[in-house]
Amino acid sequence: MESKQEKKPMPKWLIYTLFILKFVLGLALIWWTVYMTFQSDVGKDDDNAFLSDYHHIDDNYNKLMEQNNEFNSKYNVKFVFNDEVILGLTHQDVYLSQRVIQERKIRKDIINVGANKFSVYIQDKAGNIVTTNNIEILVTKNTTHTEDVKLHFVNEDTKTFTIKSKGYWNITGTVETNGSKGYFYIKTNGKKHTK
Repeated sequence: MESKQEKKPMPKWLIYTLFILKFVLGLALIWWTVYMTFQSDVGKDDDNAFLSDYHHIDDNYNKLMEQNNEFNSKYNVKFVFNDEVILGLTHQDVYLSQRVIQERKIRKDIINVGANKFSVYIQDKAGNIVTTNNIEILVTKNTTHTEDVKLHFVNEDTKTFTIKSKGYWNITGTVETNGSKGYFYIKTNGKKHTK
């Protein structure tokens, strides 16, 4: 007859040791995750849509849109970004993800890698050209602010600038004329190379 060998359970000291090791490893991984998060630049590269921080935008979004409607009721704005013409203060792109740009036909490839020329023209509803204006435009990548280009138009209508890299870009800014202020936000990409 064969004798059956009894399986011995694991010794208690080994079970406790494994439990303590797993617990300590779990705490170490939590600590490492928190440490690495603090070392990264999370939160240092905030979104600056409409040239403001997101707290201000969240708190005052309805007021900003009311100001846009008031501005659009008084003035016609025409943006010419290189060869792309955009009429009016548009902000609908703020609701879209950057990947939408790949699929759409309009507002695509607005920015050139290399030289760019932006113009802004403002008229009142009677068709008179408005020359007293203050326009701020920020051309920024959606992932970093290291390549930001700030354009400030004061009583002028055209600016030139250079972009060094391709990728997804946001064009945001404010238009102020005679006490009325409007906001715009455009998502595009920089893929074309200028000659």
